[in-house]
Amino acid sequence: MKAFKRVLAVALSLALALSLVACGGGDSSDAGSTGQSIAEAVSGSTDGNTQVKIGFTAMNLTDPFQITVRDTVKELAEAEGWEFQSGDGNGDNAKQINLCEDMINAGITHLILCPVSQDGILPILEKCKEAGVKVINYDSACADQDLVECYIASDNYSAGKLDAEYLNEKYPDGGELMIINNPKAESVVARVKGLTENLNENFEIVEDSAITTVDEVLSKVDDALIAHPNLKFIFGLNDSCGLIALGSAQSAGRDIVVVSVDGSPDAQASISEGGLMATAAQSPITIGEECFKALKTLVEGGTAEDVDVPCFLISQDNIDEYDITQWH
Repeated sequence: MKAFKRVLAVALSLALALSLVACGGGDSSDAGSTGQSIAEAVSGSTDGNTQVKIGFTAMNLTDPFQITVRDTVKELAEAEGWEFQSGDGNGDNAKQINLCEDMINAGITHLILCPVSQDGILPILEKCKEAGVKVINYDSACADQDLVECYIASDNYSAGKLDAEYLNEKYPDGGELMIINNPKAESVVARVKGLTENLNENFEIVEDSAITTVDEVLSKVDDALIAHPNLKFIFGLNDSCGLIALGSAQSAGRDIVVVSVDGSPDAQASISEGGLMATAAQSPITIGEECFKALKTLVEGGTAEDVDVPCFLISQDNIDEYDITQWH
């Protein structure tokens, strides 16, 4: 019951965040901070660069992972005296394009970008090239990598693979499985590929439900539970989706094994209470730090390199090894 109450609380908080976005209360570049230790993690300063103006946009800033990346870069950039502004794509390619156009018109020198659509964002990359704006692509790859300076992301294929290997080990007899997917996001496509290519043959995918925002998850899972009385497993593309799916299953009185991707504190708390079974954890703080390092390299005239940030599994078997109050 304790785990069920936590899932409901998380689902309600997500619903509140979404309602704020719908009412125009979306992203604020002044939101939160990941702590002074982040600023200390990447030492040094770049003097005489007061004209460095950074734009930041994520596919959806209701996602705690994306918020943590944004806040990490913001703190480090402002410690250098650089200007920083951010905008929420909110799962809408047209909105993200408009935000980016506004940032370019406002004179940004660098853009840090996680695209809503890997193809749909290409017009903005062309405009950045024309305007001399250097683009750092993170988390989900743009379709044309020749138009960005570098790509920084978790190894998303390995995230799906980690979940698959865990399910294979714990539940070798398999069963019916639902995937919560977002085919527009390259990072999610890679996660799903890592999952499906590594599950054993006893798992049967009976639902592959495409979403663009988390507010679609609850109804998708509710419908799947009705359509598939023998459904045993759900893969959530991220922790927010996984927690909502778990809440739906518990409300319906169904014993469903849910795995996800991210490693958020909420997911870790759920795992510790017997809710989520596992999450393939990313490190948004590390991704944010790597974005900042790439920024500094570009500001200093260097060439930024692609970075793959490893994932790792947090599960009910090893949760006691982690401080569940923070990202890792």
